[in-house]
Amino acid sequence: MKQLTFKLVAMVFLVGLPLANKAQTPWQDHGKLNVSENKHFITHDDGTPFLWLGDTGWGMIQQLTREEIDTYLDNRKALGFTVIQTVAFWFPHGGGMKMGPHNAANTYGFRPFAGAADDPNTSEPLIVKGGSSTAPNDYWDHMDYAVEAVKKRGMYLALLPCWGRAYITPQMGGNQQEFNEEEARIYGAFLGKRYKDKPNIIWVLGGDAKAQLNGYDKNVKQQSWDKRAIFRAMAEGLAQGKTGQKPKWNEKHDVWNDIFITFHPDGDAPDNSSNWFHKDEWLTANGVEVWKEIDQVFPTMLRDYELKEPTKPSLFLEGSYEYGSYRNECGWSTPLRVRRQFYYTFFAGGAGHTYGAGPIWSMRGNEGDYNCGYTWQQALDFPAAKQLTAINKQFLIEHNWQNWVPNGNIISGVGQGESLKTAVTTTTNNMALVYFSNNSGCEISNILPKNATAYWFYPRNGEREPVKNFNASESRNMLPPSGWEDAILVLRTDN
Repeated sequence: MKQLTFKLVAMVFLVGLPLANKAQTPWQDHGKLNVSENKHFITHDDGTPFLWLGDTGWGMIQQLTREEIDTYLDNRKALGFTVIQTVAFWFPHGGGMKMGPHNAANTYGFRPFAGAADDPNTSEPLIVKGGSSTAPNDYWDHMDYAVEAVKKRGMYLALLPCWGRAYITPQMGGNQQEFNEEEARIYGAFLGKRYKDKPNIIWVLGGDAKAQLNGYDKNVKQQSWDKRAIFRAMAEGLAQGKTGQKPKWNEKHDVWNDIFITFHPDGDAPDNSSNWFHKDEWLTANGVEVWKEIDQVFPTMLRDYELKEPTKPSLFLEGSYEYGSYRNECGWSTPLRVRRQFYYTFFAGGAGHTYGAGPIWSMRGNEGDYNCGYTWQQALDFPAAKQLTAINKQFLIEHNWQNWVPNGNIISGVGQGESLKTAVTTTTNNMALVYFSNNSGCEISNILPKNATAYWFYPRNGEREPVKNFNASESRNMLPPSGWEDAILVLRTDN
């Protein structure tokens, strides 16, 4: 069995982890999730910003036992993740194992729907009386356990009702359409009603799905489709189940303020949810996915940030997995590339970011192309997850990420690809930050109204190095400290 060779600065984590865990408290203290007044980030009822820092565990409900769920969630809670992303009705794939079947049983042998193993009746969830979340006798008892397990740890559950790429759109090998509009509405209503009192659920429609295609998709050799009506019906069903009311997808209604829904799109940027649903009333926040093309994360997120009529938050819901091999060799997605995705998200005005590890998302073994020889348990210790949660989450909070506004005017010579530099100023105009995605230099201008103190921050281990103060309007050629893989330059006038 392979052994991890990654090294980190231990002292950083001893200091950083307690801070990360105390950085935010959940709904009990601050109320349900809303959209901020400026529409670019997520808040609680009392105005407290909510920092979405998610982990991808697509196969958790379908693959893991109760004990394994606890192991996984304990680890993610201890690190400081705030959101767990998973699927209620998953089309099993990845991990070097055969895909499917369509009505796949969970680890206890329970199928989600009536019907045969490969022929589910999706309007008839298979419910057996007499079970409980701790002594399940059907699929949904076990799902209840997972929902409650996330809740009691103070985290949110970003829950996909189904894997749309396999069950709604014709994009996946072995797909077969399992939902029409009416079935989607019935299933949505079932989930909405069952979990209407769970304050920690965020609904995520889609599932690697293009809701609409105009043209030809070479991957599945299909010519055009439009499945928007099915996803809209599922959103209407969720709202009906939760509230008992029947708002329409394009109707302004108070119900849409009481349920948080986003959409997980296909991974070929710029196929974001905003392409299909931006003006829909049910869509609380846009969703973005970018795979290998890490240099497209920033422009893709920025495109959503700049959308108007209406303005909505945008969430990075899936990217290139740490030590996964999708479209690459094993090990291509290094901790550095994971950090780049993270900072490209927030320097483009994103409201949240979801991390993923190649061996974790499917939770199905260690032989597949995605897993590179690791089990999901081993991957819990991958370094980038610790870097994001113990070091960089705290950096965002300390530097008031919710006030960041993309502002390239700070930089002369932004570079491209792995040399890209991105920058933000704050709405309070007291801070400017520049992310250097590698160790190359550029000219930086202090566009703040006063002289500014300055320092370098190293996202890999949290190290800081002071820089000579910038005078107001001063420009200076800046190069990150020697040996740093990436860096953030911070200018502040409030010290």
